[in-house]
Amino acid sequence: MIFANVMNNKHKTKEILKNIFFEVFPNLDKNDFSWEKEQKDYENWDSFAQLNLITFAEAKFNISLTLEESIEIKSANDLLKIVEQYLA
Repeated sequence: MIFANVMNNKHKTKEILKNIFFEVFPNLDKNDFSWEKEQKDYENWDSFAQLNLITFAEAKFNISLTLEESIEIKSANDLLKIVEQYLA
């Protein structure tokens, strides 16, 4: 039962982060989203988009990323890993 709850929470975390990406990148097609897609592959992933991703994730999960963690984010998967560390 505990394993099921962990998996369910991980799924919720992924869905929330995915929705954040669609909010920050409104022109992103749902079929084009990939956890491995990197910053350089997004047309509008600039410093403002980076700040929005971080700010939205911090607000949604009630966490505060360090400068080093913020700089490390180059993909949705990078952000997921960092958020999961805070939620563990």
